Amino acid sequence: MSGNVRYSFKLAKAREVVFDVATEPHELDQSHDFPEWARLGFEQCACCPLKEKDCAYCPAAKQINEVMESFADHDSTESVKVTVKTAERTYYEECDLQVGINSMLGLMMATSGCPVLKPLGAMASFHIPFCTTRETLHRTVGSYLIQQYFKQLKGDVPDWEMKELKELYDLLEGLNRDFSKRIQKSSCSDAVSNAVVMFFATSVVVASSLDQQLARHQTYLTNTPEPNK
Repeated sequence: MSGNVRYSFKLAKAREVVFDVATEPHELDQSHDFPEWARLGFEQCACCPLKEKDCAYCPAAKQINEVMESFADHDSTESVKVTVKTAERTYYEECDLQVGINSMLGLMMATSGCPVLKPLGAMASFHIPFCTTRETLHRTVGSYLIQQYFKQLKGDVPDWEMKELKELYDLLEGLNRDFSKRIQKSSCSDAVSNAVVMFFATSVVVASSLDQQLARHQTYLTNTPEPNK
């Protein structure tokens, strides 16, 4: 299981569904028979740079197809026990199915090979399931600033003001709308549909005003006393 994160979902009647998710970007077999909704041209995201002549299927859609098939007959609010095993530790959560799927989707989408989501792949090796919005903010901004540090070491111009990160989140907001349309027009369960919406909703919350989000959580992020008002 080296390089993978294992998500185990224990459902009703002792049914267990297991996914081994890679922590590095990878391509799935293009010759596989994926459903029509996964074709690149089916409700293709406006921000997508891929061309149908070069790529028959949407990378993100291919990546989550197995999840959609596995939970096709399940409700989003179904209680589930989720165990997540990484190389370093094991996590456990009892939650709604949509919450468990949402946690896994963050990793799956970032490593799907989608060129728009590729910048999020830097966090995949340090995947933490069931993150709060504050934790996601900390991990996202921290990861981005580390990348800028290495840019500076190479002699490139670092983006300390995080302008490119804000631009990325603007892209993700558009991707959220377009990819959600693709999912809604498929025959997936509401568990998967809701999980996709939740995954992108976190990005939209952070993107809506990154500076204000950072200011709001400054005490938490810097471990300093709250300034006097």
